Amino acid sequence: MARGRMNRIAQAEQQEARAQARTARTVLRALAGVSIGIAFSAGTSLAQQTLFVSATAAPGGDGSEQKPFHSLADVETASKPGDEIVILPSPASAAPLDGGIVLKPHQKLTGRGPAVTGEAALAQSPRITNTSTGRNSGDAVVLADSTEVSNLVIANAYRGGIYGLDVTDVKIHDNNLTGTNTSCVPGFFVIFPVNVPLLPNGWAAVMIDEDKGTNSLSIEHNYIHDGTCSDGIDLRATGTAQVMATINSNNITRLVQGPKMRSLLAIGMQTRDTAMMNVESDQNSETYIGSPNADCEGLFSNQTGGVLNWNIRNNTFAHGIGGASCNGGEFFPTGGDATTNLYISHSTFEDNPGDMIEEVNEGKGTTMHMILDDVTISHVTQAKPIVPEPKFSTGTDNNLSRCIELGIHGHQNTTYLKVINSRAFDCAGDGIGVTVNTRGIRQLPPSLGLGNVSTDYGDGVGDSVFIDVQNSKIYKTPEYAFHFVNDTVMDEVHVRITNTLLADAQGPALVAFDQNGKTARSEIDLGSAPPDNPGGNCIIGATNLAIEVTGYEVSAKSNWWGATGGPVLDKVSVTDGKLDFTPTLIAAPPACSGSK
Repeated sequence: MARGRMNRIAQAEQQEARAQARTARTVLRALAGVSIGIAFSAGTSLAQQTLFVSATAAPGGDGSEQKPFHSLADVETASKPGDEIVILPSPASAAPLDGGIVLKPHQKLTGRGPAVTGEAALAQSPRITNTSTGRNSGDAVVLADSTEVSNLVIANAYRGGIYGLDVTDVKIHDNNLTGTNTSCVPGFFVIFPVNVPLLPNGWAAVMIDEDKGTNSLSIEHNYIHDGTCSDGIDLRATGTAQVMATINSNNITRLVQGPKMRSLLAIGMQTRDTAMMNVESDQNSETYIGSPNADCEGLFSNQTGGVLNWNIRNNTFAHGIGGASCNGGEFFPTGGDATTNLYISHSTFEDNPGDMIEEVNEGKGTTMHMILDDVTISHVTQAKPIVPEPKFSTGTDNNLSRCIELGIHGHQNTTYLKVINSRAFDCAGDGIGVTVNTRGIRQLPPSLGLGNVSTDYGDGVGDSVFIDVQNSKIYKTPEYAFHFVNDTVMDEVHVRITNTLLADAQGPALVAFDQNGKTARSEIDLGSAPPDNPGGNCIIGATNLAIEVTGYEVSAKSNWWGATGGPVLDKVSVTDGKLDFTPTLIAAPPACSGSK
């Protein structure tokens, strides 16, 4: 196979990396300008004062520590931009400060006392809420530019715990948010193809909306828990907004999908129009997210336009609770000119009833890149029994309890998946399942009241898929270890698998490349010639076929099939295609280590 064509994946990734770097530099330069402006503004403001407020204070206080204000409304009225507002601890028997607070630019809102983010209840803590929609739409804290919120217990707010609209240079850290959105009003709507806001989510404990300008956000070390109708952290960027967000070390747990809601997000991102978000996430955890039959998501993105660059490191997802559409991570563009760049590294995703990681490209003219680097995916269960997966698409291509799901259901799309040094095992569906089916949505259900909506593109013009799997282990699945299906007309398919364990699959085949459509250009390489691909895969333990090929040419040289001489012929199926597996390895390669 031609080395030039096999290098398309690497070239495309290098080009995308350079584009991301240019974009990041542009945003950072803009943010530097914002910071200079903030410093100048702060330098010319009135002298800062510190004001105190306490739930147990007597009325008529002056805001001093000796005579603190008695209400959030009083301290809000008395404060000036740049002031620090300190919430003093009160005993659990006292009602929290109610009514919410709207911050002014450069203010700090701080809770006095020990850290509030531990699991254990404190005898006294700085607690606030907003139990009515009469003030601030029911939000407990409303942000302004250059504000900081820390060490507060925010409980049972009527709507959000902390909300910001078109704010920049905000810091939200070390807070305890619980039971927010008691009114169960929707916030984040998942947008489906043809711009349909189909799935409402409960208003998030921390919600930020950006529509314009260059904005920086930091959300770190917060404990968000025990919500009955609230997402955890949601960011939405629309219009011309450019957002730089840091979301680190947040513990999000025990969130339930509300009775009026159709989805639940622990951490959700959304871009529309020409907005851009650059998000750095490190050491977050999403555990026990969901409820019976919930559409629960640990990490989620939804785009109808714009750019999302999301770097996810050291993430822990565990114990999703819900139905077949519950995912550890779902990334879902549904509109034109959207770009998604995801880098997930050194992370674990385990115990979930739906596809664990979904890269679903349902837009028109959208581009997706996802890299999984040192990621462990395990124990994907199934919400309901799944029949053995067929060779070709049946129109139900997502939510099949796969370790990794790659679904292309849009038009003129480009989709990249790279899996490096990762492990996927003990999943009820495929290890990696890939389906290209651009027939899309023929008609939304009439019960939704959204009219006759169709995304049946059918021709597949411009659809391209690039998949690269290196030094990984994919094993122990009742379906395929790796299954690629094309059910339409495509432009390009490039698949490269090297030094990888593909083992112990009970489905129709361990590895399969099947098409019931047409591909203009394809290159499927499980081993050709160094340096393009030295092979070195360990393809063993097939209950049925070792490899199945329909309509494609596949090179699978220099691999180990469990014995010298290659696969047993009755373990191979080739229909209207070609398979070249010679020469074969004469001994098991390093990829086989630890396979049993």
